Amino acid sequence: MFFSDSYKNLSYCDWVGESLAGRGFDVLLFDYRGYGRSEGRSADERGLYADADAAYDFVTKGRGAQARRVVLYGQSLGTAAAADVAARRECGALVLESGFSSAADMAGEIVPWLPRFVRRLTKNKLDTAGKLARVGCPVFVAHGDRDDIIPAGQGRKLFEAAPEPKRLVIVEGAGHNDLSIVGGEKYIDTLAQFIRDSALPEK
Repeated sequence: MFFSDSYKNLSYCDWVGESLAGRGFDVLLFDYRGYGRSEGRSADERGLYADADAAYDFVTKGRGAQARRVVLYGQSLGTAAAADVAARRECGALVLESGFSSAADMAGEIVPWLPRFVRRLTKNKLDTAGKLARVGCPVFVAHGDRDDIIPAGQGRKLFEAAPEPKRLVIVEGAGHNDLSIVGGEKYIDTLAQFIRDSALPEK
């Protein structure tokens, strides 16, 4: 399941989804409400999480997929949604690509002079790092070292907060939305192998 907000639609995700499908995985890509062709409007992070839950239910209840074989793949804002679901529901693995540790941390990156207590007053906490302690599956964290939207340091914070087993991949020369393009087949192969090793085989 792929959670993303790149370019406000799935245009970035299609190649990644196709590449993973070509390696034998079933892939679901979806737009949050108000993104791409989805109707409605997301007013806050609760709406974001509700949409993520709906996608999870579609796969597990609607399509009958075993929860322990579901891999949640979040990119950018989607990392907050993927981590939220993984912290509350069973899954086989969690992938966090180009993510941020929390809204407060991102506020500190954008306006470093803003007092820390003010940053914590934001309506949408999006505390991805804080939820990782409750995640019970392997975690894959990836970031581009030239990401000028969400600095790579945010990805490293996510990795530090994640429980074992976990893996960190920093793609040299990659920005925010082009890890799979810059990293190429090697990146996709690394990701695919992590998923195969993490998701439990059927008994």
